[in-house]
Amino acid sequence: MKIDIDLKSGFLQNLKREVLDSLNTEERAIIEVSTGEMGNKPDAVKLGWLKMRTKESWTKQRYTKALGRTMEKLREAVALAEKNKGG
Repeated sequence: MKIDIDLKSGFLQNLKREVLDSLNTEERAIIEVSTGEMGNKPDAVKLGWLKMRTKESWTKQRYTKALGRTMEKLREAVALAEKNKGG
């Protein structure tokens, strides 16, 4: 599966491909819709895109919670990668 993620968005620029590849399909969709050109779209557009991509219904609350969990997972992965790199 090809993922088009704008790696210039926030801390995502420091992520290695292996970290992004460790995400499941839903998490990849969340990151994809939250960054790049899609990141500037209204929530209704993002929710519609997520529904099309994942074949599931999305609410703003579900999207917000999933984004928070995914970003935390990425933060932990980056911290672990930095720890392993430094030690």
